[in-house]
Amino acid sequence: MSDSNIKGFHNITMTGRLCYIFMCIERYLTTLYPERDWTPVSKRMWQWTTHWWNESWDIYSQAVPEFILEFDTYEETNERSYEGNLDKDDYDEITALFREITDGKGTDELCQVLMIPSDFGSICEDSCVEGAEPLVTELIEDIESILKKHNIPFPDRASLSHFEYERGKPVGREEKEPGWGDFENTEFLSIILNKTT
Repeated sequence: MSDSNIKGFHNITMTGRLCYIFMCIERYLTTLYPERDWTPVSKRMWQWTTHWWNESWDIYSQAVPEFILEFDTYEETNERSYEGNLDKDDYDEITALFREITDGKGTDELCQVLMIPSDFGSICEDSCVEGAEPLVTELIEDIESILKKHNIPFPDRASLSHFEYERGKPVGREEKEPGWGDFENTEFLSIILNKTT
């Protein structure tokens, strides 16, 4: 874990760090696969900051190849993986999006990139900010190294200033750690959902 990454995100909430990961993923998708409409994936990413994170993970998992391509048919996927909550049209749209670029087995780069938010959710579950921070920093370094490999510029970290918080501020007994961030609509950061035609 590099010192520059620690310093760069030192006063940024976990919500802000997650948004940075989403921004990196969008740059990856639109650069490597510009002919595809990534809106269904992007919508599932950016909803994360408006829900409880365990609910968000369930919604986002529909856009992760390893999960949605785990079974061969909609019926199998819907019954076992999403307990009947996945709409057939959504299933068809997302599986068509991944066709011919991933088999969903988790070994290719696209699978690895789209799994990063799920890994983020697993790291943060039942953790404190201080405990999650080093592992989240590693995820940021992972996605940045993939962007660097493809000569894709990193998102501007200045856009995360909205997510700054005061570190070390005392927290009352019933208060949430300020380092997590608040529920809010963060779609304004999306280059996919805000693209102009």
